[in-house]
Amino acid sequence: MNKRIILVGPTCSGKTFIRDKFREKGYKIDVSYTSRPPREGEKNGWDYNFIGDEFPFRISQNEFYEYVQYGSYWYGTGMREWHSSEIFIMETDGIKHINIEDRKDSLVIYVNTPLVIRIKRMKERGWDVSQRMKRIKVDDEKFKDFKNFDIEISSEKTLTEFGL
Repeated sequence: MNKRIILVGPTCSGKTFIRDKFREKGYKIDVSYTSRPPREGEKNGWDYNFIGDEFPFRISQNEFYEYVQYGSYWYGTGMREWHSSEIFIMETDGIKHINIEDRKDSLVIYVNTPLVIRIKRMKERGWDVSQRMKRIKVDDEKFKDFKNFDIEISSEKTLTEFGL
């Protein structure tokens, strides 16, 4: 039986920051796979495993425990990582793919950061108004009826305590 903590939240909610705090404490971190190119400052094997056009082939080889398409890019949790890691970041659609027995052993934390903070972070990433609005619209749809979590972090006070 493998116990897991899964962080889920909208764009720029602080999931990676929280995951990295677990990493600093010695937890085994899942490094997800993606077909998108790295953003400035991201390192392959640390932030993501950037596999580009290999993603569909790896799907066909059953290398993923779960995978989703977000926009025009693919994201997924490797089968090997699912069985060896403790801390994960997933999309709401990815959480839907967790089987019942694995879900019983998983603590899902919903990082529900206020929109004003998320927009500030999107601006810091250099996203223009169109990019921000597109992501907000997608996130609003994904999280509209999201209830498959065990803990919700949502107050600005709590986020300040995390240094976010």
